[in-house]
Amino acid sequence: MKKKQIKCMSSILAASLLLMSPIYGKQATDATVQSYEDRMADAANRQQAALDELERIRSEKSDAWYELSQYDNLLSITEGKKQLAEEQLDSIYDQIAAKEQEITDTSDRIAAQEDAFFKRMANSYMEGNASYLELLVGSESLVDFLGRLDRIMAIRESDKAIITQLKKDKENLILAEEALHTAKTLQQETIVDFEAAIADTKNIYAAKELVIKELANNEQAQIATYNYYKQLEDELNAELENYLAELQRKNQTVYVGGSMAWPLDPNATYYYSSEFGWRTLWGRPDNHLGLDIACAQNTKILAANSGTVLKSESHYSYGNYVLIDHGGGMATLYAHMTSRAVSAGETVSTGQVIGYVGMTGSASGHHLHFEVRQNGAVQEPRNYIVGPNG
Repeated sequence: MKKKQIKCMSSILAASLLLMSPIYGKQATDATVQSYEDRMADAANRQQAALDELERIRSEKSDAWYELSQYDNLLSITEGKKQLAEEQLDSIYDQIAAKEQEITDTSDRIAAQEDAFFKRMANSYMEGNASYLELLVGSESLVDFLGRLDRIMAIRESDKAIITQLKKDKENLILAEEALHTAKTLQQETIVDFEAAIADTKNIYAAKELVIKELANNEQAQIATYNYYKQLEDELNAELENYLAELQRKNQTVYVGGSMAWPLDPNATYYYSSEFGWRTLWGRPDNHLGLDIACAQNTKILAANSGTVLKSESHYSYGNYVLIDHGGGMATLYAHMTSRAVSAGETVSTGQVIGYVGMTGSASGHHLHFEVRQNGAVQEPRNYIVGPNG
């Protein structure tokens, strides 16, 4: 059974047991019982409201934690990108410094080459025709003279070519340096963008942390609210059980006798889906007041013993349910029926069909929720019934 089913179970059964013999007819509307029932129903509703809010808060907190982890990943990635951009910027600075040194070295080579060139030019032309006369006198023949002259002219052309190439190299270096400065500016802007993104992410991260902290506080408040009304319901239920037990002692109805029979079609396949007593439900301790027997939809539900039908009605938590008085303060309850086959006031016999298995009310699957109560107090159903398979 689900949460709502647990909350109002004790209030309905305890109040219903007041009707366990005809003598109780006028007491069915007893103001004391009605007061207990109303207060327990209110406590159960407040518990459910707290659980619903708690579920919403936990869902929202789970989403917030997920978002926080995403922002944490984003922050890590962005910081990594910023670090890489800074390393690239450092590399650009190194490249700029290297280019500047290359430009300086090339300028020096150009200056040295030009200086050597001009000196040779000066030496060659300083003396005018004399230089050619000396060249001619020093030659062994005209062919030798022309050869020497060609070599001199070739050296001058080579000097000019070297100087021209060095100047082109310098121009290229200057262009490369300008490109590096442009890259430096862009990289600096990229780093600024990363810093802004990191700052924004950190602000969002801090805001999410505050949301989670607030949700955690709200969660604790709802848990406290739930515990308060759960304790109140338990106290009211105990008081009502004592009150009804006292009425039973005064009226002394007699148990119909005999042992209880299996409350389902004995040929049906079944299993026990939830035992009687304390269990963990949705991560919280929960006192299950009956025995859940899972089986196919519309399986016949049978009266465990003869008696009088006290209630045959629908409830938001039990769904369609039937309550049977067996006398002597003994009663059984059958919940979550698809449909009911008996009405309040009818006399039933052991094994009679009283309804059919379903999942009405607060149920997560087709099953029979079966309870046994003695003077208003819940009993272990397995002490009274034994299944065909044990």
